[in-house]
Amino acid sequence: MVSGLLRGKALDDDRRIERARTFDTVAQLYDRGRRAYSEEFFEDLFALAEIAPDECTVLEVGCGTGQATVALARRGCRIVCVEMGANLARVARRNLAPFERVAVVNARFEDFEPGAPFDMVLAANSWHWIDPRSRYERAAAVLKPGGVLAFTTGDHAFPPGFDPFFTEIQA
Repeated sequence: MVSGLLRGKALDDDRRIERARTFDTVAQLYDRGRRAYSEEFFEDLFALAEIAPDECTVLEVGCGTGQATVALARRGCRIVCVEMGANLARVARRNLAPFERVAVVNARFEDFEPGAPFDMVLAANSWHWIDPRSRYERAAAVLKPGGVLAFTTGDHAFPPGFDPFFTEIQA
């Protein structure tokens, strides 16, 4: 029974990682198609965290091509982005080149060793891709005492009469 559970977990892990990697295969399209985050999102983030952005060190988990990172960098944050996808990391580096206080590391968050603790760990629409058995412990390990873990989640909203194509392709 236990080995069956472990094998099932491995399949779930493999599926999660495989799906997460699909974004890397279309990094340029992802960069063009992904919407920017609202300014209110960042205003609320720093107000709730009670941290001044220009004094904040951020570890961004799964930065993609830098949609959230640009807004953080404009606010003066010092940011280390950890991005699993090599193509996504390359596009992020290009998009973030004007910002001296930003570094992009091509690695999985689960494997990343930062060296110094952060004020904030932020995962903007990437938290669900991180290993659920270790993500909170990993975040806590890289935060300063009193540091902030911030992540967003989302789901699909379907208006009445929507095109069922999305539902049909999920399997």
